[in-house]
Amino acid sequence: MKYYAYIIDDVLDKGGIAPLEAENLINVEITEVVYNNLDRYIWDKRNQKLIINPDYDNQKLQTVKYYKSLENTMKAKSAVENGYVEFKNAQFETNAQTVGDLTATMLLMQASGIDNYEWLSKDDKVITLSLADFGILGGLIAGYKAHIWNEEYLNYKQQINDAETVEEVEAIEIIY
Repeated sequence: MKYYAYIIDDVLDKGGIAPLEAENLINVEITEVVYNNLDRYIWDKRNQKLIINPDYDNQKLQTVKYYKSLENTMKAKSAVENGYVEFKNAQFETNAQTVGDLTATMLLMQASGIDNYEWLSKDDKVITLSLADFGILGGLIAGYKAHIWNEEYLNYKQQINDAETVEEVEAIEIIY
């Protein structure tokens, strides 16, 4: 079987097993080993040949770090949106909707002079909360979010930044 690298406008595009016909395309016959490792190569347009990318390892490391950082961000956001704090033997969600509802209820209580309000918790318990309880609960949620972003997230971010190899980055298990 023959293998080809496709050079389009002097840039290595991809490879295949048949030559292609297109404007500004060069078909370069390559070995199976090169074909199977094509991501390690670049097109040397001055010498008109494939060469091993001298910066491949660093580029690969930066790419893996980028995707691990995205994973970290997505998991931190998910932890905040799906998390909860415990207060008065009940669970209270930490997502933006709940925080908004708590804030609105607290403002309503202040404006209307309401002393207590019954709240349905995440774990389906009806809890009577005072204005002071709402303040404490808001503080617990803020503390939870601060812990996620200022401690766990930053810890994983530092691990990712400090990693010196692809294997070290891939070994970082992000769990919130």
